[in-house]
Amino acid sequence: MKAIHIIAVGALAIVVSYLYVYHGGSQEPMKFPTDGYFGPGKKTADDTSIKPFKINVPDEVLKDLKERIKRTRIGHKQLEDVQDFTYGMNLKTVMDFKNYWETKYDWRKAEAQLNYFPQYTTQIEGLKIHFIHAKPPANKYKVVIPLLIVHGWPGNVYEFYKIIPYLSDPNNHFDGAESDIAFEVIAPSIPGYGWSEASQKSGFDQIATARIFRKLMNERLGFKRFMVQGGDWGSLVVTNLGRMYPEFLYGVHVNMAFVMNAKANFLSILGSFFPTLMFKDKEFYDYSVKKMFLEIIKESGYMHIQATKPDTVGIGLNDSPIGLMTYILEKFSTWTNPSFRNLADGGLEKKFTKDELLTIVTIYWINGNIIPSQRYYREYFANLEAQEFAKQYLRVPTALASFPHDLGIRLPREIVETAMNITHFTLMKDGGHFAAFEMPKQLATDIIAFTTETVRVV
Repeated sequence: MKAIHIIAVGALAIVVSYLYVYHGGSQEPMKFPTDGYFGPGKKTADDTSIKPFKINVPDEVLKDLKERIKRTRIGHKQLEDVQDFTYGMNLKTVMDFKNYWETKYDWRKAEAQLNYFPQYTTQIEGLKIHFIHAKPPANKYKVVIPLLIVHGWPGNVYEFYKIIPYLSDPNNHFDGAESDIAFEVIAPSIPGYGWSEASQKSGFDQIATARIFRKLMNERLGFKRFMVQGGDWGSLVVTNLGRMYPEFLYGVHVNMAFVMNAKANFLSILGSFFPTLMFKDKEFYDYSVKKMFLEIIKESGYMHIQATKPDTVGIGLNDSPIGLMTYILEKFSTWTNPSFRNLADGGLEKKFTKDELLTIVTIYWINGNIIPSQRYYREYFANLEAQEFAKQYLRVPTALASFPHDLGIRLPREIVETAMNITHFTLMKDGGHFAAFEMPKQLATDIIAFTTETVRVV
């Protein structure tokens, strides 16, 4: 019996060593394309000028939207014994938001809010790139750091309208603050989202996005170094920036960590059995890979569709405003807090207002964003090189603000450190996936703290 035990332990050690050493992801820097072209037809020279931009949606577009909302066809009844979001968005809540969108929502008011911050466009790799550029008050702060912040799906740059004031003028928005640091905030729309043009070619992924945003920051705006921040796809874009162009970055701040290497997988499995031995923080003494996978399975149906045949479902969503609204708002319910799926109204107005949520949806509608934004999933999952690139260790100083109700389960620092040079790690007490939109003050506080630490040592 003792011999069998020794053999089993030895076999496990061999397997562990094999996984850890040979499948831990190559530490040799992977090559990546240094240029691309995603505009129509053959490659042409970019117009490198930066042009002021103002949102002004034509009246006929808004009229068409209202008419389509009014003509909505609902062909089902809510199940009698299901009065929450466990089957998807509750019909009563759908109709509540539908009626508000049709009769009370004011796009022109939202448009004025969207135009509050200066916006611009420029052309990079054949695409018109839209971005917000918010500067601190002149001569108010000793140190002004350029900050690139990148959104994800199903959001857009509107998610950042609450957090930008905290970042660009912290002493005016934090009570009693006396910060020496403020940020010059650049918030671009990922191509295919918001007012950035969608790619006309296949292959537009998160590596291409990182390259384009580096060109925006360095070549168009002239920043030699800058800080980056992102969540959801934005997290992958900014960590790719750190892998591709570390010499240009002060640091990387994320509120969602892409950790997919074999070392992390090994620690996750071992940590599920021996969490008190593997993880220092008591927060993770109930860590469970099984729980994580069960949660992912519950919430990843959309991902399988978008990662394979995004255009098919996108056609219907692009033709029906209520279909689009339902598809997006269901994510804002469950991804803000998974327990919200057990509520009749999905908890949508616990953290956001109807106007805020419908502004996100309306931006998708008026720009026809849904299909190109869904293709972003396919371009990643269909590209093994892009996935391998995301496994490369990130050496740039990196911060993770971990929110408890984000997708899946939050990861212990020990696991995140297998993928990134974590120098700042914060376990937030509340909040979910849309951190900048839901918890702007808390996220801004963490970004400022990380930057204060990092810029002093870089």
